[in-house]
This record gives sequence, C-alpha cells and structure tokens, in this order.
Amino acid sequence: MSGAPTPLRTPGEAGGAGAAEPSGGAGRPGAAEPSGAAEPPGGAESSGAAEPSGAAGTSAAAGQDRAATSVTRPEPGRPGRIRRIARGTRLWYGRAVVTAAVLWLVYAVVRWLVSGRWHWSIMLDVVPPLILLGTPLLLLVAAAAACGRRRPVAAAVAGAALILALVTGSGLNWPALWREPGPVPAGALRVVSLNTQYWAMATGSDRLIALLRSRNADVYLLQEHVGWTPGLGEGGYWPLEDDAELRRAFPGYHIARRGELLTLSRFPIVAQSPVGPGPALTFGEPPDFGQVFAREKVLRTDLAVGGRVLSTYNVHITVPLALDNLNPFTDFDHDSYLRRKHAWRQAEFEALERDVAGNTHPAVIAGDFNATAAMRPLDELRRVARDATPANPSFLPLSWKFASLGEFGEDELFNRDLPFFRVDWAFTKGDTTLHRYDFLPTDGISEHRMQELRLSL
Repeated sequence: MSGAPTPLRTPGEAGGAGAAEPSGGAGRPGAAEPSGAAEPPGGAESSGAAEPSGAAGTSAAAGQDRAATSVTRPEPGRPGRIRRIARGTRLWYGRAVVTAAVLWLVYAVVRWLVSGRWHWSIMLDVVPPLILLGTPLLLLVAAAAACGRRRPVAAAVAGAALILALVTGSGLNWPALWREPGPVPAGALRVVSLNTQYWAMATGSDRLIALLRSRNADVYLLQEHVGWTPGLGEGGYWPLEDDAELRRAFPGYHIARRGELLTLSRFPIVAQSPVGPGPALTFGEPPDFGQVFAREKVLRTDLAVGGRVLSTYNVHITVPLALDNLNPFTDFDHDSYLRRKHAWRQAEFEALERDVAGNTHPAVIAGDFNATAAMRPLDELRRVARDATPANPSFLPLSWKFASLGEFGEDELFNRDLPFFRVDWAFTKGDTTLHRYDFLPTDGISEHRMQELRLSL
C-alpha cells in the first residue's frame, strides 16, 4: 500500500461528501464516474439546480412591477405637465422681453435723431428723462428672468437703450457725486429766476412777492408776469400795470419789462433789448399784447455792477404744445399748430445763441426753456455758455410738475408734490465764477421751482 491515505473531510467542508471521489483517487485509471456524480440530496449542486425556477419567478415579479410603474410614472426624458407649462411660459416671457427691449431701443434712437429737427418730434420728446432711464433699467431686470439665448439678447438690447439715455441727456448731475460746494464768498451776487405761473394767479400775488423778498436777491428774472383768462388759450393774456406796487415791494430796484418778462435789479440798467424775431415778423404792426406775449421770449438787460457791465438774459422759450390742444377727436389742425410752435422755438433759440455768442460782457442766462435735458435745442447754447448744473448739489435736479388751473382736468393725475421734469435752466458766460446753484421750493405758488445762483464777477 504505497499510495497516500485520502484525508477525511466533513460534509460541510469544501470537497466534502458532495464532492467525494473513489478511494482510488481522481487520477486512477478506470475509476467509475457515476459513483462520483451521485450526490446526496440537499448538496451544493442540488441547491444550484433549483435556481432556474426561482429566477423565473423573480423575473416575472419584476416584470409586473415595471408594468405597474409604467402606468403612473412618465417615460424617462419627458417632463411633467407643470414643467412643460413653466418652460413654455418662460419661453413666451423671454420673447416678450426681447420684443419690448427692441421696440424701446427703436423709439430711443428715433427720438434722438428727430429731436428738435421735426415739428412732430415733440410727441416723442415729451417723455421725461426719468422714464428714458428707468425703462431700460426695468428691462434689464426683466431680462434676468428670461431663459436660453433670449436672456443675453434682451440684456444687450436694454443695455444699449440705457447707454443711449445716459449719453444723450439723462439729466443726471454727475459732479454732484464728488463736488462739495464751498462757502459763498462775501459780496457774491444773488440772482433769482422763477416762472411765476401767471403772477401767482392760483394763490395771489401777495404770497409771491413775500417769497421773492425772502431771497433778498440782487437780480430777479421773472417770467409770466401777466394775467390770463382760462379758456381763451393764446388770446387770453393781458398785461399787468403794477409798477407802483412793484416799487413799493422792491424799493430801490430798477425795472425792465417786455411782454411777460420782468427783470428787477439793484444795479442800474444801462441797456435793455428784446432778443429774437419779435412780433413784427409774424403779426405785423402794431402788435397787441397777446402777440407780444407770444413772440417776445428773451429780454436782455445790461447792468452796471461795480464798474463793469453784466448782461442778464430773462428767458421763457415758447411752450412746444399745450395739453388742451391734443384732443385727436376734434377738427383742430394739429400739424399746423406743431409746425408753428416748432418754428417759433427754433427762432428763439437761434437768436439767443447768436446774441450770447456775440456778447463781450459776462452774462447770466436763466429762465424757463421749456426743454428737458434729452432735447437737442439746448446743445447749441451749451457751446457758447457754461451750464450751471455742475454747481447744483442734487444728483438729479428737477424743477417742474404739471399743475393745471382746473380747465384741463388733469390735476388728479399730474398735480403732485414732487416734480418729474426739468425745464428750467441757467447758464453763465465770460469772467464769472459760479459758487452755487440751487432749486428752491415755491410752496405751491408756482408749478416751477425757483432757481438761485450765487456768483462773483
């Protein structure tokens, strides 16, 4: 018995009874394989043989679960109804924002191109600079909620409209962010300008005179020193014969007047002249007061100040349109009306610019220009005189609110405490130093704020 004995194995060990081989060993020739293939019940191979029937059962159950799930669960990659609705809403929202931004940019470009060059341009220019700035800002915010490529497109178009508003007359006073108005030196002149709204027709001239006297100005440049009968339009103006009252209220002041324009000065008046085409060019001779009021819109007064001559320009440029003339359902000739107003305004601006450019004296130009920062007509004047705005401490100077006298019926909509436009302006020229420029409230006496300049020669 030279062969090695076969080790004894327990049924639970690997190679136990279920894997038993003949005593002669695996390599003995002639070993009977059937005896090796016979396995006791419950062996390892027996449990493996039962697997097919169990796998089939598991597969059938999984199939039933998938079938049940497919009824209640959407197919992979297909969003639910709520998500589809949300996506569609954002899609149409993005298109709407892009469309609005494009339309606004087209309006802004066209408005700037035709401003002051076409008599119908006032219908585009009437929008206040606050809206010209605010609308593209709102569109930029709205663009952030758009989806896909519409977001950058909407943002780019709205940004272009915002840049255009900033560079073509936003009305923002950037120097106010860093300029600190210094003290006004002793002896500086005080010049006050105010559109008095038909000489305080709504509140009474006593309150107006008290307000003016409280400023103790050296020079007053006053517009709308005139009476007006509501309902008669351009034919309802009549002169105020109140020189005696003015001398009592402003003793020692010198008086210059022309039409609606009134200049009061502590300094002697050495010359005065109307600037512009005058009524003779349009109405013939002799003009009545209504014609003088309509066409005499700039009064130049030269003052003797400390051995020098200071020219003051009292300005009230023709209003471009009146709200009571905008009713499209009447037979009113709007085209002729706007054409006439546009021609008058052009003539008044051009005459003022020529006179200021040719004037060798230091000058102050102030009044109601009936023009916003976004309107082109002020550009030429800025080339021959210095805009006083940088000396104003406000970042957004505003001076005018609509306040009708009751005949137009827009009080509830427009008559608010805060102004939304700026139509009042001041300029200086020559050897002058402007120390401060302010807009002051008028306590309901006028729809305009008062302009006050402190300057030295």
